[in-house]
Amino acid sequence: MSIKPWKILSSEYLIQDRWMTMRADRCELPNGVVLDKYYVRENPDFVQIVPINAEGQILIVRQYRHGPQVISTEIPGGLVDAGEDPVDAAKRELLEETGCVADRFEAVSPLYSNPARNTNQAHTFIAHNARIVQPPQQEDTEHIEFEFVSREEVFKLIDAGEFAHALHVASLFLALRRLDNQ
Repeated sequence: MSIKPWKILSSEYLIQDRWMTMRADRCELPNGVVLDKYYVRENPDFVQIVPINAEGQILIVRQYRHGPQVISTEIPGGLVDAGEDPVDAAKRELLEETGCVADRFEAVSPLYSNPARNTNQAHTFIAHNARIVQPPQQEDTEHIEFEFVSREEVFKLIDAGEFAHALHVASLFLALRRLDNQ
């Protein structure tokens, strides 16, 4: 392959806090062009879970998202803690957000959230035989409603634009394709 990576000549961290780390890189491209101040976000990896119950229904969540200031329909998910295995993060997040557990977690191909600017990956898991076992233990910043719906209802919600997170839609399609091929 003739594509070559850029060379980082220097980096300066502009923001480093709980919610975001951003750096400005000075990069030399393979053709010799130098980009000064190419911004990169170093976010932690996160998990997305496609919980399927015994009846084949999919667990969806709804919550407020402040960036676009919308109520978003999504699949459960959250950040992977430092040193945590993504599947353990998926189990933890599913239980915390919805009070659900599952018999088996099946990994789906990971995706980069935005490889042009972000370093993090989204790790998606299908949670087989998901069921509610306890009340959710949501964080102070979360107010999440959830329900199991049919696959047809998920497609209607996507078509209606109620899924605001593009990676959730992509992960749903990857997971459903995987399920259809089993």
